[in-house]
Amino acid sequence: MIIAISALIAVGPYLGRWITPPSQKPSQLAFSSQQSSASPTSVRLSSSSASTTGQKPKWISSDSNVVSWSQAGSYIGQSKTVEGTVVRSFTSKGTIFLDFHDPYQGYFFGVIFSSDTANFHFNPASFYLNKEVRITGTIQLYQGAPEIIVHSPSQIEVAYVGFNYP
Repeated sequence: MIIAISALIAVGPYLGRWITPPSQKPSQLAFSSQQSSASPTSVRLSSSSASTTGQKPKWISSDSNVVSWSQAGSYIGQSKTVEGTVVRSFTSKGTIFLDFHDPYQGYFFGVIFSSDTANFHFNPASFYLNKEVRITGTIQLYQGAPEIIVHSPSQIEVAYVGFNYP
């Protein structure tokens, strides 16, 4: 009984709210109240991507085949969806780099070559910056760092936005 009350106190502030624990990838956990005649204070874990209040889902794409940006290096040569936040963007000679770590050296990044930037009807460097995204493609190594080459906006989904670009 004391353990159950302690657990309820620990998760109480999160009831009915979305949380994404940093260690939980790729699925999201949601804590919500569950009314029951046997246990009115029970807590239910859900892996659903939308709340019961009609909130827009975080991701349109499915959770299958998704890996964290920090684990992308373990999947070289495989087609995967890599999830994380773009913390830095850089443009060099028309090629755009979407970095998931700063400093970027040795860490996963998405790259849009200058020959593909015409496929984007917006500035990818500024649009994706500081957004949580999923990039889909074949993970390869470039100078010791995992990368996905992005040819079109359909390869990048933005959390809570999907593929609705400006």
